[in-house]
Amino acid sequence: MENKEEQKIVVWVSPDGLSAFIKIELPNNEQDLKEEIKKELEEKQVVYGIDWNLIDSIVKEKRYFQEFQIAKGVESQSGEDGYYEYLFDRDIDVKPRILKDGSVDYKSMGEVPIVKENQELARYHPATEGKNGKSVRGEEIIGRKGKDLQALKGKGFTVSEDKTLYRAAITGKVTAQARILRVSSLLEINGDVSISTGGVNFAGDVLIRGNVLSGTEVTVQGDIEVNGCVEAATLIAGKNVVLKNGMQGNGKGIIHAGGNVSGKFFEQVSIEAEGNVSANAIMNCDIQCGDTIQVAGRFGIIVGGKVSALREIEATIIGNMAGTKTSLETGTKEDLFMKMQQLERQCNEISIETAKYSSALKKITEIIEKQGMAPDLQRNKISIMRKKIEKEAILSDLENQKAQLAEKMGKCSNAKIIVAKSIYPGAILTINGITERIKTENYNSTYQKKGYEIGFTSNI
Repeated sequence: MENKEEQKIVVWVSPDGLSAFIKIELPNNEQDLKEEIKKELEEKQVVYGIDWNLIDSIVKEKRYFQEFQIAKGVESQSGEDGYYEYLFDRDIDVKPRILKDGSVDYKSMGEVPIVKENQELARYHPATEGKNGKSVRGEEIIGRKGKDLQALKGKGFTVSEDKTLYRAAITGKVTAQARILRVSSLLEINGDVSISTGGVNFAGDVLIRGNVLSGTEVTVQGDIEVNGCVEAATLIAGKNVVLKNGMQGNGKGIIHAGGNVSGKFFEQVSIEAEGNVSANAIMNCDIQCGDTIQVAGRFGIIVGGKVSALREIEATIIGNMAGTKTSLETGTKEDLFMKMQQLERQCNEISIETAKYSSALKKITEIIEKQGMAPDLQRNKISIMRKKIEKEAILSDLENQKAQLAEKMGKCSNAKIIVAKSIYPGAILTINGITERIKTENYNSTYQKKGYEIGFTSNI
């Protein structure tokens, strides 16, 4: 606030410069009051947005000892930020619905939208310019321009020259997440896959709206999704396998997945999955899982067969009252720490050799710079470079093995088997190499390795 106590006319400007105020005490000369106000405004550099009608009213009506806003500036306006308008439904719930009994309704899982070639996918609305404002002192207040977004990344689409319209380059499944747009090749089969129709081998994703019957094979590099039932067939996917019903493999059904496997039930099926396996029932199956096996629901049961997971197995019921042999394994029997030490020793040895080749290469390069390029020197240089590259490739492979082993160690470190309701005699538990046969029925417990034996704690 700008003020002097001895003044009879007090004018001040708000901190943002958008308003000016006045307060008049008894003036020395009422006839010259308006002129005094003008001088005070000039002194305070108030030149814009002055309400002279209000000032005339104040002078004429002698409205003293009151505060009035006598000038008003124009506030600046920021421009709108750029944004993407997606022209397909992104609000697809790809997670199954949990029913009242805790089981999973895989049929309720939403399908990823399917688009046609050249279909419009997204439109970019660029940022807009801001509007400048003006202070009561006549100063321009700059309006901020909106912030533009980076172009969408991904694959399977084309972009217009002005970078505002995205279209599908192929027919397939479309997803958009965190400004990454992807259109993946999709083979859509509206009926059954059977021996008469032949198997399926596809580079993208496959959606089968019917059933997959016995004796057939479906092999894809992406996802496999089956709306119907699966019999004694073979499903091989580079990513995920989603069965909205289940699979009765009759001892011949096979699933291999680079990602997760999920389905309503699996009976007499052999499953290998890099990720998780989830179902409402697993009966007489042979399952190897790279992460977690989860069987949900009030009657979510694992009975018969052998199931193994690196991280954990969770089920409502394990085994049955008949004592059916049911083997469950979490963690690993390998000595992962010793394996990690071996890899580290190998990495150190290769690193030393690589350093020697780097030193030799540096020396021979210095000799060539001084003496010139002789044929024997050139041959030696090429030979050393090749050996160095070979060692670097070996070292890179070893480092990848270390990273994979570290991930495996992390999963196995807290390996467990969780029983939400009952576990029956006949169940055989193996956790990180320690095995125990269940002799009495137990309830609502978690089993983990404790020293050289398996212990359990209540979940309550």
